[in-house]
Amino acid sequence: WHLDQLAGPPYGSLKLNTDGSCIDNACTGDGVVRDHTGMIILAFSSSFGIGNSKEAEAKAMHLGLRLCSERGLSISFMELDSIFLVNCINDLWDPPWAIEYILRDCKNLIPSHASVSHVFREGNGLADRLVAHGHTCQGIFTFERDSLPTTCHAAYQADLLGQPQYRPP
Repeated sequence: WHLDQLAGPPYGSLKLNTDGSCIDNACTGDGVVRDHTGMIILAFSSSFGIGNSKEAEAKAMHLGLRLCSERGLSISFMELDSIFLVNCINDLWDPPWAIEYILRDCKNLIPSHASVSHVFREGNGLADRLVAHGHTCQGIFTFERDSLPTTCHAAYQADLLGQPQYRPP
């Protein structure tokens, strides 16, 4: 985990961070697209229904890529806090059949020039807070910088300042 992972991507490029969560089999996912200054271009949060954590992570990544594609946003970097998904997307591991079709579609949506890498939860603070918001609502919600849920403001500011974020024990 490095502080440079908290910063935005290089000048002129976009970075997508996604996260998924499963509590009592209720799955949610979220993500945030940032520009080179770390400013939010798009953020989202969604409930996915019943599933497991791998499905939640895969569906969050898929939704983020779909939203980027629909809005004409070409990402250059994607960071996930699931090393499992990173290794599946980068063809290092075979995915379980339950998410294979989701990952296949994700590979078609990822721009050919984009890199997919792992980031620890501490470097994915806003996405981590958004996923908690997903457990409080139904459906898909999109946000801009000024319309983030109030529970996410501190995480966004910490990300902009390059500060790692830790969950309380």
